[in-house]
Amino acid sequence: MPPIRVGFLGLSQSGWAPGAHLPYLQASPDYEIVAICNSSVESSKKAIKLYSLSDATKAYGDPEELANDPNIDLVVCSVRVDRHLKTISPALKAGKDVYVEWPLGKSLAEAKELLRLKNEGGVKNAVVGLQARQAPLIKKVKEIIESGKIGEVFSSTWVGQGSVGGEVTTEGYEYLTRRDVGGNLVTIHFGHAIDFVQSVLGYGFQAPPKTLLANRRKFQKILGSDGKVIDEKRPKTSDDTIFLHGTVSSGIPLSFSLRGGKPFPGIPGMDWTIHGEKGTIRITSPTPFVQIGYEGMKIEVQDGEGEKVEVAEIVGDEFDGFKHPARNVGRLYKGLKNREINCSFEDAVDRHALIEEIYRENGIQE
Repeated sequence: MPPIRVGFLGLSQSGWAPGAHLPYLQASPDYEIVAICNSSVESSKKAIKLYSLSDATKAYGDPEELANDPNIDLVVCSVRVDRHLKTISPALKAGKDVYVEWPLGKSLAEAKELLRLKNEGGVKNAVVGLQARQAPLIKKVKEIIESGKIGEVFSSTWVGQGSVGGEVTTEGYEYLTRRDVGGNLVTIHFGHAIDFVQSVLGYGFQAPPKTLLANRRKFQKILGSDGKVIDEKRPKTSDDTIFLHGTVSSGIPLSFSLRGGKPFPGIPGMDWTIHGEKGTIRITSPTPFVQIGYEGMKIEVQDGEGEKVEVAEIVGDEFDGFKHPARNVGRLYKGLKNREINCSFEDAVDRHALIEEIYRENGIQE
C-alpha cells in the first residue's frame, strides 16, 4: 500500500513536533510528509530544508491551502492550543483525516466545535494526542491488575509535581503561565495524567469529584533562550495546585494531587499507588509525564502487606530505538495506520468536560 501522505501544521525549528513526531514519520514506510504549513511560506521552506525533507515537499503559510491540497491524506496539528480551532478547522471541513495534539481546543466550547466540524466533514479518522495510553508502562499496570495479582482494587493515590508553575520558566513556555491561552498545568499536565490514570482504573466518576484549584505563585521569573533573566516578576494567572478526590465509575476511590514546580530532592516526580486486596502496585517516575516517558520509570508490586516487593518487567518494543518523546507518538501513528483511534474527538470532549466542571466548581470561567 502507498504511504499515508502527511500535511504538517507546526513543524517549526524547535518545540515538541521535531522531537516527538518527526522521527517516526521519517523512519516509517507507512508515512510520507508531503507538505508543511507554518506561520509563513518562508518558515515552511526553512523547516523543509532543516529536516532534509524531499524537494517535492510543498510549503504553505495558510491552513486553508494545506486543507485544499488533494495530495494530502492526513493533517497533523502541532501548534499552540489556542490556535487549534483556526488551523485544523479547514482540514476537518475538507474531510481530511487529522491528528491533533491534546488539548483538542483551548476550551470545552472549542473542542465541541471541532467535534461538530469533524462529524459534518465526514472525517473517518480523527485522533487526539493523549498518547500515554500507548505507553508500555501503562499497559503493564493494566496487565498486572487484570491478572488478579493484587485482587480487587480498593483505592488509588496519585501524587505528582509538574515542573512548570515553579519559580522559573523560559520565554518559550511563558504562555503556560496564562490561563486564557488554554494550555497550562490544568489542561495539559493534569489532562494527560488523569487520562492515563483513568485508562487504568476506569473512565468517568460515579458522582462529580471534589476538586480544588489554586494559583499560589502569583509571579514567575522568565528566562530568555540564552538563560539570562528577562523578567524578574512576570504575573501568572494559571493554577499551580490541583487536588481531586472522587470515585471512578468502576467503584475505585481516587485521590489525585498535582502541583507546579520541581519535586523535593530524592522524592519521585510521580508516585502512584494502586492498593488491592492481595497487594499494592507502586508506579514511580522522575516526572509525571508518562506521555513523554523518561528513564527511571518503575513498577513495583508488594505481596499482600508484607515486606516482599517485586519489580515488574516493562517489555520493550521496536519503538525503544527512538528517543523518549517519539516512542508513544510513534505507537499512536502505528495504530492510526491500522485505523486504531487512540483517543477520539468524542473522548477528548469528555476530558474537556471534566476540566470545565473543575473550573466551574472552583468559580473559574474557561
